[in-house]
Amino acid sequence: MRWIVFLLLTVASFCSVLGRAYAVNTERFALVIGNQNYQLAPLQNTLNDAEAISDAFFELGFRVTTLTDANFLSLQQGINRFYDEVDRAPGSQKLAVVYYAGHAIQINHANYLIPLNIQFESEQEFVGQLYNLSHLFELMNKTKKLQNIVILDACRNNPFEGSAFSSQGLAPVKAPAATLIAFATEPGGVASDGKSENGVYTKHLLKYISESISIEEIFKKVRSAVAKETRNRQIPWEHSSLLGEVYFSPPKNKEVPNIVVF
Repeated sequence: MRWIVFLLLTVASFCSVLGRAYAVNTERFALVIGNQNYQLAPLQNTLNDAEAISDAFFELGFRVTTLTDANFLSLQQGINRFYDEVDRAPGSQKLAVVYYAGHAIQINHANYLIPLNIQFESEQEFVGQLYNLSHLFELMNKTKKLQNIVILDACRNNPFEGSAFSSQGLAPVKAPAATLIAFATEPGGVASDGKSENGVYTKHLLKYISESISIEEIFKKVRSAVAKETRNRQIPWEHSSLLGEVYFSPPKNKEVPNIVVF
């Protein structure tokens, strides 16, 4: 009987060690951005969303950087510093997550994040104050062995409706290699800002983010829950070019071989 107990304790210890090894095998980083207090069309829940997502990633062992109510310069510099940190970090395998809650817009089929304190003197000056997502993709490509997750809880409404920038929602985009882009709603759709502390999309993301299932499975659960709550008025959408299984919360026994049960 003693040898069985000893064997079980040994297996449990082995599983624990391998679980920890798998969990720390990949260097994991998260940049969380929440823009809320716009002069035009302020939002209700984006700062709550950013805070809750930051806390969730911290609990999952990510190195978390948080930006709130960022103007163009602080947004650009914050994103650049984040990817510099990712690029300089040791480790052959890395995961970088960028979460954005706030206004975003598409112009001529290109997607832009909208910083705070932008000016409206001319169309050219206005576009020059927006953050083009293509710049984010360029930074991703500088780091080798990097898997990327971009989560855009944007498109809550169009603050420029009725103007030259009246396109609704974001445009579909092709993800760079080893990247998954998650949209709170389908291309051209509008996401709900929510009636409680969080937006509808982020509320359900927080519900599933710590589950030890693949990222694709997490977003599938989020999509189903959001569709059900909004009666199919909001359908989250992803585009993925990930090259392997990626987890927010790695399963603890991922690398453990099959064990005979006594």
